[in-house]
Amino acid sequence: MKIFLFFVLIMSIKVRLSYANFLQCSYSRYFLNFFNHNERFLLEFKKNKDYITIQNLMNYGKALQTHSNVIMLFLDDMINNREYKFPFALIALNMYLNNVSGSLNMISLTEDSEKNDATKLLEGYNIIHFAVKNQLKHFISNNCENTRFFDYMVSCNTPIGINECTTINLININNHLKDKILKEFHLSVEKNSYKNFHPKNFLFYEIMTQQIISNKNNIKIDNSKHIELNLLRFTPLNVQCSDGTRLTIQDVFEYMKYDFNSKDVLEYINMVILATFQPIAILIRNFFTLIIVASSENSDSVPIRFKSTLSKTGEIILNYIRKFIYLGLFNKKRTSFLIKIINEFVYSLNNYTRNTELSNMNIESSNIIITLLMNFFLKNRFYFTPYIVLRNEIINENNANEIQNQLEKIMHKVDVYMKDLKKWNSYLKLIIKICQIPNFKVSSYNHLIDSKISNLICGTETHFEIDNASRNDCNKIDIGFFKSDYITEYNLKEILKEEPDTNDTLKIQTGKPFYMIDYLPYNM
Repeated sequence: MKIFLFFVLIMSIKVRLSYANFLQCSYSRYFLNFFNHNERFLLEFKKNKDYITIQNLMNYGKALQTHSNVIMLFLDDMINNREYKFPFALIALNMYLNNVSGSLNMISLTEDSEKNDATKLLEGYNIIHFAVKNQLKHFISNNCENTRFFDYMVSCNTPIGINECTTINLININNHLKDKILKEFHLSVEKNSYKNFHPKNFLFYEIMTQQIISNKNNIKIDNSKHIELNLLRFTPLNVQCSDGTRLTIQDVFEYMKYDFNSKDVLEYINMVILATFQPIAILIRNFFTLIIVASSENSDSVPIRFKSTLSKTGEIILNYIRKFIYLGLFNKKRTSFLIKIINEFVYSLNNYTRNTELSNMNIESSNIIITLLMNFFLKNRFYFTPYIVLRNEIINENNANEIQNQLEKIMHKVDVYMKDLKKWNSYLKLIIKICQIPNFKVSSYNHLIDSKISNLICGTETHFEIDNASRNDCNKIDIGFFKSDYITEYNLKEILKEEPDTNDTLKIQTGKPFYMIDYLPYNM
């Protein structure tokens, strides 16, 4: 009986996986045919130079966007089948058809600057058209060789007469194709759940734009009031510009708005989720640095009341970590890491509370926690230094109150941050749920860390504005005694040498177009 039940379970899983692949293959095939169908009009542009006008090209973009809801419906239907391969090609298509500007008009940067805007705009369409189409072809050739398709999904090569090849006709034809699909998905359309798959959600757009006053050519940031989750948005990456500033999550968001590569999107989502823990990690580092300094050979100078305060503070910080785990933002592997931090935290705090003077072994336990946090963030390309100014201090009656006040300021900011994080938790978890993020390491392949891209971002006025905002007192938690002192001589190559699981590794993609290098939004 047990063998029979096991067999039924295996067959059930196999059927679910097979059906999920069947859906993804069908939807990918439909959009490959859709792009082939639209490509005939791109070829018409090349044959007839008089046809290349801004209006015709904008009509072409509108024709593509007839399917902006179709791609979200497909993703909604497919991802509801839980056992699925992450639909990289379809996500790329979704990021393009539903990009945050609401327009598909991208202008090529690879053409001669003397050519007119219409020619550049046509080349922009060609660049992204073939990049998306190649991703669809790559997925189908590698995953759909023996997969049958929905018949109604694979045919969209509508016959077009010689004199009918106009962009107005294309809009009408594509609307007809769209209406056929919407009829098949009428229940999903009524539920409206497919809107969860809009790229603005993948980019955490609502969080990242709360503080933005103007978002035309360059952003302006309002620092006049408390903005929720700024400690997350301005999390620094371990990517330094030539002027000494660092890129932040906000910088990456500004780049990702027009990056239509799905692997970059997944890396970005992973980066944001990891960054949610950094304010707490900084607080933990600061706290244990205090314990190390307070337990040094000069521990006799530390006021008695200070020790009692530290013990109570430790319990509050422990509670923050538990609350963070309860939010459920980290997967099982990363939650295990947090539980390890808690165990080390409890051990070190108990030793400090019980003993008048800590042994070298006890102090080493505190250092272990700081090292664990440093390795975790550096492996994922975040800036995190284990050393702060306090390490060089002696705590005594003269500075104890000031140090305590500064710690309380940071505690207050993290407390507010935790309350804000709880408010946004359902929004964050929605993306985690629909993307089912694998546990991969950003550092292994993230081209945003590449100097070619980072140098471009570093040189923008937008980065200058973001850096200024990140230095505002309300947006940072490194102050005074708790400010970064110097970076210890850690071996970054040694920290990064651990290879990610082969199942979780994403290979670097070649031949893709780069935003700000190959194309830009037109008429911004």
